[in-house]
Amino acid sequence: MRLVFKHLFKNIWAHKLRTIMLILIIAVCSFVAMISFDMSGSLSSMIKGVFADSMGTTDIEVETKSPVDDSFADGAPECNVLKMAVMGSSFDRHLDYDSSYVNRTQLSVFGLEEKTAIKMAIVRDTIEIGDKKAAISESFADEFGYEVGDKIIFHGEQDKPVEFTVGSIEKKQGIFNSGEIAVISIDDMKELTLSGELEITDILVDVIDDSKIDDAEKFFKEKYPTAEVVNFLESKEVKDAISSITRIFLVLFAVCMLLVIFVTISVSERMIVDKMSVVGTFRSLGISSKTTTFALMFENAIYGLVGSVIGILVYCLIKKPFFDNAFVIGGADAIKPPVTMPKPYLIACVIFGAMLIECLCPIKEAIKAIKTPIRDIIFNTKETEYRPSRIFTVIGIVLIAVAVVTFFFKESFVMNMTCFVCFVAGVSMLFNYIERFIARILADLFEKLNFPIAHLAAVEAGNKKSTVGSSVLCVTAAALAIVIYIFSNSLASMYNHEAFNCDVICQVGGCKSDILSYVEQLDGAERSEFFYLTFDKLKLGDNEGDCYVYGFNNEGTELVDAFDLDVDHLEDNEVCIDRMLMKKYSLNEGEKIKITFMVDGYLPIEKELTIKAKVNVDYMMAAGNSVVISEKVYKGIYNDFPQFLLVKGNDPKALKKTIQDHSGDFVQLAFTKSEYDLNRAISRATLKMILNLLILIGVGLTFVGVVSNQLIGLEGRKRECAVMTSVAMPRKKLSKMFLIENMISSGTALLFAVPVGVLLSYVFGRIMDILEQVMPLQIPVVKCIIYAIFLFGVFTLVSLFPIRALKKMDVVSQLKYE
Repeated sequence: MRLVFKHLFKNIWAHKLRTIMLILIIAVCSFVAMISFDMSGSLSSMIKGVFADSMGTTDIEVETKSPVDDSFADGAPECNVLKMAVMGSSFDRHLDYDSSYVNRTQLSVFGLEEKTAIKMAIVRDTIEIGDKKAAISESFADEFGYEVGDKIIFHGEQDKPVEFTVGSIEKKQGIFNSGEIAVISIDDMKELTLSGELEITDILVDVIDDSKIDDAEKFFKEKYPTAEVVNFLESKEVKDAISSITRIFLVLFAVCMLLVIFVTISVSERMIVDKMSVVGTFRSLGISSKTTTFALMFENAIYGLVGSVIGILVYCLIKKPFFDNAFVIGGADAIKPPVTMPKPYLIACVIFGAMLIECLCPIKEAIKAIKTPIRDIIFNTKETEYRPSRIFTVIGIVLIAVAVVTFFFKESFVMNMTCFVCFVAGVSMLFNYIERFIARILADLFEKLNFPIAHLAAVEAGNKKSTVGSSVLCVTAAALAIVIYIFSNSLASMYNHEAFNCDVICQVGGCKSDILSYVEQLDGAERSEFFYLTFDKLKLGDNEGDCYVYGFNNEGTELVDAFDLDVDHLEDNEVCIDRMLMKKYSLNEGEKIKITFMVDGYLPIEKELTIKAKVNVDYMMAAGNSVVISEKVYKGIYNDFPQFLLVKGNDPKALKKTIQDHSGDFVQLAFTKSEYDLNRAISRATLKMILNLLILIGVGLTFVGVVSNQLIGLEGRKRECAVMTSVAMPRKKLSKMFLIENMISSGTALLFAVPVGVLLSYVFGRIMDILEQVMPLQIPVVKCIIYAIFLFGVFTLVSLFPIRALKKMDVVSQLKYE
């Protein structure tokens, strides 16, 4: 065995470049697997981290319609209960440079039971409240210049002033993640009321035994049937969001995985062929076939082990920055919860899977190598002519048949994924017939045109193992790369659409539009428009769900283009509904539907509306749950409270500052258009980078696979090339033959890769629809053709490698070998 291992490691180091290539491919496979299978658990941990950072150990929040007493949790599973009261307070201050403008700042004051709040990690144990002491947020203290010990006045009910002392200044942690707030004791909170008593309707619950959280949720729902009970960690919305994101990444990376597996099989098989000298050495020394097979598989297992470890290490290194950017919550002061490392059993499974794949991919060639007579190995009589496998042909036909049948099941996720995978696999098994057919036609054509070199190249393109194998690899890899390219292009088209065509975007802080009507009169402002949007739970017919409700301006807008909607006017009895919702609830244009707005409110409003059209794309939220009603109806339901104020002017930065200085808290946030676009671009940059990286990896690995095929194919054709060179064909013409042969191979593959990729993209788009992902599939045929031409140029360059090796070939040695 010592001799076997010596040969193994010598063979690994003898082909450093190929070893690196194979390890790189396995590393990519392992990286992809980690993202796919670790996504769900990581997102769940992140969401728990978000709640833990803001809500401590809170499991459930209960908001009742009427006040509760000390018997609130009697009969529930053992739990900690934190009663909480919230009241708005205001501060008035004159602007330093203009006393005629007043800046009124709103502040939320929370009343808590100190000991329970500390126990549930809602606040730090160093907080100073009680006895008319208040803890204020650091951002509030910085803005107004407060320090510990300063006096501060909170205005309670009917502007009742109560003086407090600043007991502590708290950093952004726990309940202070909510922004500019103050916390006082529950007893001091009574001082802000006119009656001196509090009505507690908001309660946070920490269930001691986490396994009983669902039981506690059920208990509170039964005891308080009119209350809103929210299970933070096990809510349907959280589970659906995690499931949706996880399935998207599984689908997206399954495409990459298919591509990588095809390349891995090709490279691994070629490398087994290249190791025939090692097999011959072992066999000639009397080593058994069983030991030789183990040696070949052990070497591949080493590649799998090293590659998978590298892939996992890379994933662990980039996981936190990737999750922080891709799933960040908030803006510059975003909450970035701890990102847990992958579970040990998952790492072990990925490593084992990589080693198993690396051993299974070349198993066919390994068995064939072991069965090859020693004489054929010694005299290097490699079979270079391609012969189609009957078994693979039958399997390919069956897979295509399965793909055709499953294609008609449009609404099934499983059927569409089956169609996608079977079609790719079927094409890879049957494409050799198309390649050889086209090569035969071109050979006849070149013969008639008296192009002998091109004729020989066409004959070789249809007959040689390496060339046909490269063509099959090209068509499958290029088709999958085109799918990723179309997906990336569609995503970019949606992201690049500008919903706002203005210079300054202001998020309005709960005031009516007429209060901000003066903005259009400010220096530098040319035009302003209000945009109405809210998030509400609606009842569409018999189905309840969270929706984004928009107010449609019938007079037309210049500064807003938020929907792909073929409507220019909405009557008071008309509505437009997102295509995802219409598909989900089986709704049709023209039919009437009863919609209940503010389902969870005290006074829900029901309206019977006619569906005028469907919203194809909601460029604002892209959540697939938008409902558009006329602005008049919107104001009648939600009052005249716009979400955004859009302003057009000649100097965005100066205009933004002017609006902020004169609007106080009526404008919560203000962005110039460039700042707004930058924030959106940053949040989406990670996903776009991954998609572009996948395309680059796909093209790169395919290039590696084709190069490997051509170089190892040349090994089996060296004697043939030496004979042709010595008889009548100089190396220059032989190089030309290799170039034309490769152009025929890659050209045929890419000619069919475009329609195959477009068809796969259509199936992929249906999968995205099933997953309720709003992404209108755009198939730019011209761009796909240009992309295919680019790939043609890349793959044609592959011929330079065997041409370079051909120039170094010793003709005399090849002729004397046998």
